[in-house]
Amino acid sequence: MSPQPDPSYGPPPPPGGRQPMFNLPPGTMWLTLAIIVAFGIENVLQGEAWRWFFANFAFVSSIFWPPGSAWPSVSGMLSLVTHAFLHGDFMHLMLNLGFLLAFGSFVERNVGLIPYLLLFVVCAAAGALTEFAFRGGRELVLIGASGAVYGVTGAAVRFMFAGAGPGAGPGQRKSALSFVLVIMGLNVVLGLSGIGDFLAGAQVGWKAHAGGFVAGLLCALLIGGTRRRVH
Repeated sequence: MSPQPDPSYGPPPPPGGRQPMFNLPPGTMWLTLAIIVAFGIENVLQGEAWRWFFANFAFVSSIFWPPGSAWPSVSGMLSLVTHAFLHGDFMHLMLNLGFLLAFGSFVERNVGLIPYLLLFVVCAAAGALTEFAFRGGRELVLIGASGAVYGVTGAAVRFMFAGAGPGAGPGQRKSALSFVLVIMGLNVVLGLSGIGDFLAGAQVGWKAHAGGFVAGLLCALLIGGTRRRVH
């Protein structure tokens, strides 16, 4: 059951009881627009310009941590986040945006704008670092908001457990736990079996998904249970 809106939060409704067509909180709206703009740029650029854009904004393991270097590069550190705004194709884009709109809006309304944006950044980086840690010496090229989106989904689970209030019963917590097990189970099965790669037409970064999910859940636990309404 979704929490009922509290009239003490936010501005009064528009005159006549009308609701806005897109009732998204600002952080989710900005992230969605940024991802769409980045996808548009990807598909407009060609040749050397496209290669420069991809090399500077995708997560590339050899650029992130140059061979022989003791430390990651500055541009590589930035790519821990920027890779989340790039997508391989329209289906990849729509899938991630669907999860972001559904779970991101819910999480942002529970934690507020700034914590939500920080959570997105942390989960994007955690996903890329997890995939990097398990790359097995292979060159890794990673794009997509999946790590961040799985992180937002993990954060949503924390509030599902809480039932968005102190009166949550065992049934709500059981549902939330079942959701965690299903999401993580499917992620591991699709990743290890190769079915996900076949369906996506590209290699699926299931380790990034898992890393982002765990990071999102931990971040939400650290943020705490105070609910803030964001409009």
